[in-house]
Amino acid sequence: MKKFIFLALGIVLGASCSETGTIRISFEVSEPVSGTVAVVCHNNVDEISLDGNGRAEYVMYGTDAAYARVYYGPAMKRIYVEAGDKAAISFNGRDFSGTFTFSGSKSPAVEYLNDIELTALPDSCYALPFDEFLRLTAEKEKSALKLLDARKIAGTGHFTEMEKSRIRYSYANTLLMYPVAHRFMAQDPFYTPDESYYDVIRSYAVEDPVSSDVDEYREFMVESAHVLDSSSRDIKDLYMKLVAEMQYITDNYKDRKVVGALLHHIVIPYVDNFGISGIQDMENIYKAYVTDENYLQEFTDACSAWRKNAVGDVSPDFEASDMTGKKYSLSDFRGKYAYIDIWATWCGPCQRELPHLKELERQFDGCAITFIGMSVDADRSDWEERLEKGDMPGVQLYLGHKSDFLDAYEVSSIPRFILLDKDGKILDADMTRPSSSATAEYLDSLPGIR
Repeated sequence: MKKFIFLALGIVLGASCSETGTIRISFEVSEPVSGTVAVVCHNNVDEISLDGNGRAEYVMYGTDAAYARVYYGPAMKRIYVEAGDKAAISFNGRDFSGTFTFSGSKSPAVEYLNDIELTALPDSCYALPFDEFLRLTAEKEKSALKLLDARKIAGTGHFTEMEKSRIRYSYANTLLMYPVAHRFMAQDPFYTPDESYYDVIRSYAVEDPVSSDVDEYREFMVESAHVLDSSSRDIKDLYMKLVAEMQYITDNYKDRKVVGALLHHIVIPYVDNFGISGIQDMENIYKAYVTDENYLQEFTDACSAWRKNAVGDVSPDFEASDMTGKKYSLSDFRGKYAYIDIWATWCGPCQRELPHLKELERQFDGCAITFIGMSVDADRSDWEERLEKGDMPGVQLYLGHKSDFLDAYEVSSIPRFILLDKDGKILDADMTRPSSSATAEYLDSLPGIR
């Protein structure tokens, strides 16, 4: 399901919406300034392409209820939908935040979500004794529930129940942070919570199939598995920690929907970020307990993406053009290493890498490596305008925001760097950035580069 999105948004990809159900959302954008809208659900990102009239239809499969975020460029609005819903979203592309309109049975819930923000306790509160911190957290939760009640939201399905859970576990997650934060804020490096702390965490760690569609609940239940499992609290290795959490979850919880959601919440982000090498224990647990077809398909897709772009594979090809319109493909750069920079003019992190990329190009001037910039701007004129200002490193090409090359590499955030060998084979599908000292060191170690 993951597709390319304008990700100056800082979103980390992860799980898809779960369980059975279909939700349909139509989009209508007047005066569009971008050709895509993005919907983010449980950290899964879907890009929706608008037609020539600024319209699109989007279907969410396999979910009972979903909190989601709608992005248009960097601007964001929150929505809530349930299985069977048909909703319509409209806005002016030049003023997304000011003109955003959600039409559907859940519109009161959507208005609430965009009006009311949960507020956190000041960091200084972590210096307090736990019983006092717990009291203040309970007061925060009570205040948030009071605001929810004041809106008198009716006729919105399970929203009130879901929102109470979101509020409860938003603040419960701060309790999980307390031991580490207290050591720092209270300057007490030897602080160890007593059994009463773990009793409080256990009181929150309950199976709730309805809440399993809430990210805050998933996050709490997964991390509390680490906190409550005394035999694995000291595990530092991330992979081993996650496997221990999975084992605790399957040993202590029985509801199929809850267990599936929690295991999926653990496994997909790990595979997306670290790949499939050495994950047999994780995969065994996942496949033994997860039965939801949507989850299983996403797991298969996530694994396939890594197999497709493995080191040594021939890189997927591309077609891109320079300022004159001349077209290039991967074969035009054979015979030298290729360090590919996928970027856009609107992407701040991309711009911050440019000086480092120019310095990298200077260090390897005359060497057997080509530095290739590929713009994914939706509007080619934005890219051309930036190039006309000059001071751009390497060979600059326009790829556009829709490309099989982007799909093949599952580009979900930019800047993204890819390193190919002289034969166009993959050396690193997610190479370190120019600003990292490791990049120049690694390039300098490549056979025959100098």
